[in-house]
Amino acid sequence: MTDKVQAKQDLEFCSAELSKYQNLSRSGLKRHQLMAIDEIMIGLKERIKNLRTVLHA
Repeated sequence: MTDKVQAKQDLEFCSAELSKYQNLSRSGLKRHQLMAIDEIMIGLKERIKNLRTVLHA
């Protein structure tokens, strides 16, 4: 039961973080900065996908 509670909290945190990055203004950023942001977003999306799988199993 505790694992599901922790997974739900992690899911909420990751979703909020992803939303922050998606709403970030990208104007004026350099290529390597854009790529770093994209890598973070990809990681968050993968983690969200995995957490949803755990919660719905």
